[in-house]
Amino acid sequence: MSNGLGLPTGGGGDFVPFCKYNAKAGRFFSKDDAGDEFEVDKFKAYFDFANIKTGLMKFAAGQAPQHAFDSEAGSGDAVAPDGDSAFKRGFVINVFSPKLGGVREFSSCANIVNGVMNTLYDEWLNADEDGNVPMVECKKVNAIEGKHGTNFEPELKITKWGKRPVEFDATPEPKQAAPAPEPEADEDDEF
Repeated sequence: MSNGLGLPTGGGGDFVPFCKYNAKAGRFFSKDDAGDEFEVDKFKAYFDFANIKTGLMKFAAGQAPQHAFDSEAGSGDAVAPDGDSAFKRGFVINVFSPKLGGVREFSSCANIVNGVMNTLYDEWLNADEDGNVPMVECKKVNAIEGKHGTNFEPELKITKWGKRPVEFDATPEPKQAAPAPEPEADEDDEF
């Protein structure tokens, strides 16, 4: 009985299901472990700011997100592959809540979300919480009129501090794809 080459098939790999905020709808969504998306009512989660990543991101419909991370959070030194202008500045952070399905990767490059995250990060950085992590809640969303129509800014607030969930440490960190190696030219190869 043969199993082909014995190579793994199907999904898998080191990835964390996502949690996202839709600024046009003013709603949070998450994916369960089976890959089904669901709306999150009354968003509340622990945020792992100690391991936040910033950089350039590209979200294209029907494709996995692409990242070019900064050398350290907030350094602004990431470079878009091939100078692709579709990459925008944003963040990736792991968040934890049983309501979300466990640890989820929350990311965005929407300016309306980036501004809120800048404020939360500064609050975390300036807090003296001895290793505890912040519980962040979305209290409400505020309609903001702009050149692209109405967007909804999430009002995210640190509501308490708690012990770092052990689930954060059992979760792979966000990774960026390594560049493909350049093929070596061999003039003797003929097909």
